[in-house]
Amino acid sequence: MKICSIPLDIVYASPEYNLRIAREALDEVETDTDLVVLPELFTTAFVPDMPTVSTIAEGNNGPTMTAVREWARTLGMAIAGSFLATDGEGHFYNRGFFAEPSGETVYYDKRHLFPLSTEDKVYTAGREFPPLITYMGWRFRMVLCFDVRFPVWTRNRPENMYDVLLVPANWPHSRAGQFKILLAARGVENQIYVIAANRSGEDKYGVYEYTDSGMYDNLGTPVHETRGNGFHYALLDREALMSGRKRFPAYVATDRWSIEL
Repeated sequence: MKICSIPLDIVYASPEYNLRIAREALDEVETDTDLVVLPELFTTAFVPDMPTVSTIAEGNNGPTMTAVREWARTLGMAIAGSFLATDGEGHFYNRGFFAEPSGETVYYDKRHLFPLSTEDKVYTAGREFPPLITYMGWRFRMVLCFDVRFPVWTRNRPENMYDVLLVPANWPHSRAGQFKILLAARGVENQIYVIAANRSGEDKYGVYEYTDSGMYDNLGTPVHETRGNGFHYALLDREALMSGRKRFPAYVATDRWSIEL
């Protein structure tokens, strides 16, 4: 499977503009790509105040997801990311999505809201574990940005239930070192691929570099290639992943140790 992550320079609270630049970016994606991952809140960036959030938040059939499903259909690629969502009853969510060319779409509401901003005060935390997504024979889970700091939230149990963790993010460059450590660690401990799509540009929270995104294998090794436009690509190798799990059955070893104790 070939995956691309796009480090969009997101304009604050401007869904219409960001939808346009996202569509233009998708036109640059290599045509043999199977899945494109967009940054967290790719149509708005992080919006911290309730009045603005209540004005621009959308439902699952609003302009953002209508556009995403159409892009997936016409381009023949799955598209993942997150957007600013509402249930129409005064609750707002940082909502992840995985849209297939068939139109089938899976959603996930961010559980761990960043406490150093007002995300945990303005948005509502999700209550469900990230759903299991099956696409082209690969099994995916998605978490959003700050979620990746919580290992239990990504635990690959029952044993090896998923193969790829997707991480759309708005993670400032000032903390990029920690971000890359966390991404690699999630790959090693869960014996999975980890695909992070961070934004670029800057906002009131900091600067974002396209180099802060990354793709890691089950050994924590970066596996992405970066094109001149800043897009990251990786070709996932199922045989290598399964071979690594067979060679080092980490969860089985852990279970046996627990029983002995």
